[in-house]
Amino acid sequence: MLVIVHSGQTGVERGAHRGALAAGISVAGFMPVDGRDELGPVPEDVSSHLTPCFERGPRAAVRANVALASGVLLVVPDRRHVDKFTAMRAVMTAVRGARTKVLVCDPTSDLDEVAAWARALPETSGSVRVLVTGPRGTRWNDGEGVARRLVTAIALTEP
Repeated sequence: MLVIVHSGQTGVERGAHRGALAAGISVAGFMPVDGRDELGPVPEDVSSHLTPCFERGPRAAVRANVALASGVLLVVPDRRHVDKFTAMRAVMTAVRGARTKVLVCDPTSDLDEVAAWARALPETSGSVRVLVTGPRGTRWNDGEGVARRLVTAIALTEP
């Protein structure tokens, strides 16, 4: 079973969420305890599937989700320059600390390669959990569409 994990805080995560639900994939994850991002409340259609995270610190919900993940799909506008995007350094630090497999994608990523990467992730406790995250929506408006396309590619090849 495949589960898409996210915190609901970015356009990328919201796109992954909506793409997963459209494809019949389960979604889960931790969101900030106050249910907000810098734009205001996380939309109800997204937050209703998430659990409040009581951990503190920058991107705490993302760090909590990394601990759940079989792998992290990091979606950015340009994978050659991951560190220049908001909060990506904190995400990469959490991923390295958890020793979680990561794939950095952008709009030019090969969908077959993304699907093959997801199929190769280890199953833990009956599911493969792919954390999908990226820069804040205010920094990259196309993130939602790119994430939706990537999650759909993974869903089409799910065993």
